[in-house]
Amino acid sequence: MKSLLNDLERLLPGRIIGPDARNYKRYARDMVSAPRLHREPAAVVMIESAEDAAALLRYADEKRIPVTPRGGGSGLSGGAIPAPGGIVVSTERMNRILDIDSDNQAAVLEPGVKTRELDEHLAPLGFFFAGYPMSEEICTIGGNAATNAGGGRAVRYGVTGDHVLGLHVVTPGGEVLHLGGKHLKDTAGLNLLPLFVGSEGTLGLITQVTLRLTPRPASRRALLASFHRRQAAAAAVLALRRLGRNVPSAIEYMDGRTVSSTLNESNTLGADAAAFLLIEADGSDEAEVNALMNRYREITQVNEGSIVRFSMSREENEELWRLRKAVPWWVKRSRFHSNEDVVVPPASVPELIERVYKISTPLDFAVYGHAGDGNFHVNPMMPADSPGDSSAREWEEALGEFLEQLYAVALDLGGTISGEHGIGRKRTAYSLRAVGPDVYAAARAVKAAFDPKGIMNPGVIFG
Repeated sequence: MKSLLNDLERLLPGRIIGPDARNYKRYARDMVSAPRLHREPAAVVMIESAEDAAALLRYADEKRIPVTPRGGGSGLSGGAIPAPGGIVVSTERMNRILDIDSDNQAAVLEPGVKTRELDEHLAPLGFFFAGYPMSEEICTIGGNAATNAGGGRAVRYGVTGDHVLGLHVVTPGGEVLHLGGKHLKDTAGLNLLPLFVGSEGTLGLITQVTLRLTPRPASRRALLASFHRRQAAAAAVLALRRLGRNVPSAIEYMDGRTVSSTLNESNTLGADAAAFLLIEADGSDEAEVNALMNRYREITQVNEGSIVRFSMSREENEELWRLRKAVPWWVKRSRFHSNEDVVVPPASVPELIERVYKISTPLDFAVYGHAGDGNFHVNPMMPADSPGDSSAREWEEALGEFLEQLYAVALDLGGTISGEHGIGRKRTAYSLRAVGPDVYAAARAVKAAFDPKGIMNPGVIFG
C-alpha cells in the first residue's frame, strides 16, 4: 500500500488521502447500512480536472488497480464502495458551475456540483433541473448521471437521464470521450451517451455534465390525503395518471403505519389511516394551479380520500414535503433496514400494493415512494427486540427470503428490482434474473469493450 500511495503522490501531488487521514474511513461506505458491504480503500484520490482523471486511469489501467468513482456518497446500493485494494476517485473538488446558458436552456457543470447548489443558481434565472433526486442536499450532479437518479417529480418530468444532454467521460487508459452537448438532435453515428448514464462508474469516470434546463413553474401547491383502504389510494393514483398533460407533478405514497411512526405522538393526520398520498400541482400561474388542485381534490375524494392538509403558500407546500422526506429518515434512524426501490408499470400499482402486504415474513417493513411512476420503497426492517450476532444471522436469512418474494412480485408484474438506486454491490446476486441472460451477456460485452482489464468499479452491477 505504501508503494501505491507514493506512486499516486508523485502522479497527482496534494490530491491523495491515505489511511492516516481523519476523514479516510467515510470513503469505506455510502448510505447503505449493511456492514458486510463496507470496505476501506487503498487510497482516495481527490481529482481536480479531467487531466487528473486521465492520468490516474492510465496508471490504474497499466497496474490493473480497481478504481471506484464517487460523488456525494449518498448512494443506496453500495456502488461507491471500493473493490479490495482499490482506489476511490472523489469528484468533490470538481465542483464548479462552468456555464448557465439561458438561451439554450442548458447548464454545463463539473460532476461534484451539489444538486441543491445548482438549484440555488437556477432559481433567479427562472429555471430548474427537473430530474432532481430527493437527496438534493447531498447528492452531486455526476453521481445523479452515473446512477440515473430519479425523484419525486419524475411522474411528470422524468429522471436524470431525460435531462442529460452531454457528458465528458474518461475511460480506462485515459481516453476522454466528449458525448453530446447543447444541441438537441444528433444522428451522427452511434449514440453512446445513454450507455454512460446509469452505468454506475463501470465504464468510465464522468468529468463534465451538460444538463437540459426546464422553465421553473411560477406556482406550485400540494395536498395531503388520507385513506382508510390502501387499495383506494392505489385507485386514486391510477385516476390521477389518466389526466394526461394535466398529470400531477408528484404523486407520493406513504403507508399509514410508517407515517404514524414518523410523527410519533405528534400525529394529527389520522392515526387510523391505512395510506396517505401527497399530490402536487405546478403551472405557469395561480389560476392554472388552482384549477388543477380542485380537480385533484375531486378525484381524491371520489376514491375515498379525505383531504387532511392543503397548501396555500410556498411555505405550506414545503411543510408537506418535509413530512414525505422525514419518512425515510425515520426508517434510517429507527432500525437496521434494507432500502429497496422496486418499480412496476404504473397500471400495476394496485396489484403491487396488494401483493407486497401479503409477503410472508417475520420482518416489519415500511412502504412509501413515487406512486405516480410505479417506483416504491419497500423497506424491510430488523425487529426492534433483536440484538446480538445470532439475530444478525437471522436478519440476513429473513431479509434474503423477503427480497426473493419482493423481487419476484416486481418481475412478475412486468417491473424490475430497482427504479432509481441501481444494482451497485447490493443487488448483484439478482441482476441476471432482473434482465435475463441475453441482455446480461450483451451488457458484459459493452463493459469489456470499454474496460477490457476490468478496473472500473469491479463487483458493481455484474458481481
